[in-house]
Amino acid sequence: MRVDLQPAYILHTRPYRDTSLLIDFLTPDYGRVTAVARGVRKNKTPKRQLLNPFSRLLVCWQGKTDMKLLTSFESDNHFLSLTANHLYSGFYLNELLVRLLPEMDRHNGLYFAYEHSLVALQQQHDIEPLLREFEFRLLAELGYAIDFTQDVRNDCEIQPQGWYECHIQEGFFSAAPDIPEQFLLKGEWLLAIAAGDYSDPATRLAAKQLARRMLKPLLGSRPLNSRELFVQAKAQD
Repeated sequence: MRVDLQPAYILHTRPYRDTSLLIDFLTPDYGRVTAVARGVRKNKTPKRQLLNPFSRLLVCWQGKTDMKLLTSFESDNHFLSLTANHLYSGFYLNELLVRLLPEMDRHNGLYFAYEHSLVALQQQHDIEPLLREFEFRLLAELGYAIDFTQDVRNDCEIQPQGWYECHIQEGFFSAAPDIPEQFLLKGEWLLAIAAGDYSDPATRLAAKQLARRMLKPLLGSRPLNSRELFVQAKAQD
């Protein structure tokens, strides 16, 4: 198998043997691809600097195994510069994709959602809504979509003034009278999430908690390194 001039963003790189790199790419036609870039660590050329996150490349690779061989790469003249918390947010998106997206599993829409998110991060957009939109999109692409507008047990629409609880594999349903307050979700928050409206702080908090609940079984017990960057940044403020 040989692929030529596929657009790609680098998600993660790590040393491989003495002089090579093992690289995870996100591509529109092949999803996440892992490939070996032979000898790039011994050649301190300007082209080596292209192998960094958040710049779009045109890459060529070959091979049928899990570990492809990167045969060539060049700039696509699309560079993104992220700073501070927006940079850490970019690393967070990358880490989610590396951890959760199966290799060679095509998700064309997710590629463009990722690209849109990076551009928004470069433009210093509000981070919280951007991350929530991407998290829920990623979950949907992986087959874990949840409908924020429907009461699944009563087969009716979510009501703004109603209170709900959530089963992450089933959806939302009217809350039992004795459910602890920390598990209650107001209908207006769920409908706002469905509409992409994160202007209310209560909606933001509910969305963040839901995203974490839904991602936790998929991520397992190993912590996310990118979250530690946020914690360290807050500690230095």
